[in-house]
Amino acid sequence: MKRSKLEAYYEQEFGPRDDESEDRPPRRPSGRDRAPARPRRQRGGFGFFRLLKVTLMLGPMTILLAASLLMDCQGSARGSWVPDLLRSTACARRDLAGRMLHLDSDLRTVASGLR
Repeated sequence: MKRSKLEAYYEQEFGPRDDESEDRPPRRPSGRDRAPARPRRQRGGFGFFRLLKVTLMLGPMTILLAASLLMDCQGSARGSWVPDLLRSTACARRDLAGRMLHLDSDLRTVASGLR
């Protein structure tokens, strides 16, 4: 096999290789030869990125919950600063929560009507 230009340059500058054969890959250092690893830094509590992920996950839910608690769903305020999508979502959430809380009494009414 013909030598590459890089091998020719290496032999010209540093001399022929005498300790390594071409068919064997270079030896990797074993566990004894390596320097001891540095101790890992202790990380505790919430990191910045974990706190950011929690905020991005819970932020919209908090806004919708606060909007559903504070929104006036009875009248239609045309000059309000709240977008229609947020208003309708908050009112639907409030309506769903109210129906869920009164589900027990509704089922009792149906059961008593069936008897």
